[in-house]
Amino acid sequence: MRISFVRSTPCRVKGFSGSYEARRKSQRPSLVYCGDDVQSKEVAAELIRDVGFQPVEAGPLRIARYTEPFALLMTQLAYEGNGGPTPAYRLDHFGE
Repeated sequence: MRISFVRSTPCRVKGFSGSYEARRKSQRPSLVYCGDDVQSKEVAAELIRDVGFQPVEAGPLRIARYTEPFALLMTQLAYEGNGGPTPAYRLDHFGE
């Protein structure tokens, strides 16, 4: 897969914090991402899907500061918890 586009201004998208190897299952683990540029977020979502995760858009880039503590929690569970370095999370919406 090749993804390319030209931008006149730099943009940032936040994702892949605390990500682990995704298993190719019918229900993929989630991966939260955020950013301010719509086109960049579309590319990020496609890349997230390509590596086996379900992308979950968290909103604008200012939300990135809230993803870091979650990444630390996942790292704590992976490397100091009892289950080994394979935890994953899945975000679902109830009532839909």
